[in-house]
Amino acid sequence: MGRRTDEIKIEVGRVVNRARVMTKDEGVVPTAKFFGKLVVEHLEYPVMRKRRADKRFTLFGEEVPFAYHLYSQTWRNERSLEIAVAHKFLKHRPTGRMLELGNVLGHFGYVGHDVIDRYEDVDGIINEDMIGWQAAELYDTVVSISTLEHVRFDEELLKDPRGSSLALDSLKATVKPGGRLLVTVPLGYNGGLDEDIRSGRFSFDRQAYYRRVSKDNDWREVSQEEGLSCRYASQYEAANAILVGIDGPHP
Repeated sequence: MGRRTDEIKIEVGRVVNRARVMTKDEGVVPTAKFFGKLVVEHLEYPVMRKRRADKRFTLFGEEVPFAYHLYSQTWRNERSLEIAVAHKFLKHRPTGRMLELGNVLGHFGYVGHDVIDRYEDVDGIINEDMIGWQAAELYDTVVSISTLEHVRFDEELLKDPRGSSLALDSLKATVKPGGRLLVTVPLGYNGGLDEDIRSGRFSFDRQAYYRRVSKDNDWREVSQEEGLSCRYASQYEAANAILVGIDGPHP
């Protein structure tokens, strides 16, 4: 009950903050129209989910259905692909001891694993800096969904263009030999991260790039060059391209 209450508080806080920022930047009328549209979409959610049930994307040669959830309105953004990737990755084999960087998966039904998030004030979360953090015991499974791009980029007093790569180094160091790692990040959001992806500094055993190609939130696999040509929140809201990276066994 306490965890669910915390999640509701977080979501309400996100909505309030977004409304405040939109009202300041765009005015009352556009903000009211935007949130009015969200209300309609929530009411139409069951119909939309049924209509898009056959939509798929390709993950390392396998067709995977998109994930649609009310939380975070995944039908509007990259979460529809990222959470689908996480579902597929975590179903592949027992997760064993699991760590997540960024408190994301708990909102989509995954609980009971360790979560490290420096700034989120929720009971049970490890509030530590990922860079340089050392786990007392290594993990079988490690996951990070659209979190690494923020490290040292959205932190006013700790700016470092290599922050995402440094955090990835520390994250990889928490994985047991033979363990698995899944990471997703948006492209075109953090210039330093994009440079490290292009140079190979930020890389994985297997990686795939995806670009949003329609207002209906369809995605297709593209080359690294095409993915890195996209800009965040340009043409469509939030991420217009993402990187999916996996280390360790995966079908």
